[in-house]
Amino acid sequence: MPIFLDKLLTLFAMPLGIAVFTALLGFAALVLGRRGGAAALHLFAFVWLWGWSTTPVAYNLNRALLDRYPFQPAETLPTADAIVVLGNTWPNPFHPTHPDLSAASDRAWHAARLYLAGKAPLVIVSAGNVWGRPTVDSPANATRTVLEAFGVPSDAIVTEDRSRNTRQNALFTAELAAPRGIRKVLLSTSAYHMRRAEGAFRQVGFEVIPAATDYLPRRPNPSVAPLMLRLLPDVSSLGTSTRAFREHVGFLVYRLRGWA
Repeated sequence: MPIFLDKLLTLFAMPLGIAVFTALLGFAALVLGRRGGAAALHLFAFVWLWGWSTTPVAYNLNRALLDRYPFQPAETLPTADAIVVLGNTWPNPFHPTHPDLSAASDRAWHAARLYLAGKAPLVIVSAGNVWGRPTVDSPANATRTVLEAFGVPSDAIVTEDRSRNTRQNALFTAELAAPRGIRKVLLSTSAYHMRRAEGAFRQVGFEVIPAATDYLPRRPNPSVAPLMLRLLPDVSSLGTSTRAFREHVGFLVYRLRGWA
């Protein structure tokens, strides 16, 4: 499936996309004179989006992902042939030598900690431009810059910048790893993303040691907040629940496709 169509379908399968699509159906029903159907569709869109924007939904969906991979300090993890980091650090077109550090840049920091702890002699960065368009620099090279700033030598870093999704991360990393005899890897990615990433890398033949990181933002336990505040929608909760929903659905799709 073309990457654009894949991303477009993913967008409309997310909570916000479903709400917008349902609301559009409601407007269509209204134009056709079906007021009852239009009202039902708009009510569904409203309640659906409100629910996904509440703290309890965000907290529990996110927790189901994070609790699978408790944090382990670099020093406690076993050694491997290489460290693979799924880069999520973005080039800065205004200052190419100063990449834009997103929350998921914890992945690069954790990979550097693993390397400096002597857990593997090589770091493989897998990070391509999702849309395949030319940029001032690639996410892979931006992640390399961060790794070097954390103390990883340049000659200990190998970059893969063609991948556009997690499946390709695994496939293209395997191409780099095979001639180097790399089979056992420490996989550094966000805890919420680890289940799908681990499955994808195992499916192409790697022995994977999860090295999860980037546990924030984790919504506070809703039981500590007043009931009314728990039920009020907010943008942050919608973002957290959408990300978690995407990973749960993504893992299911990968399983169905035989990718994990």
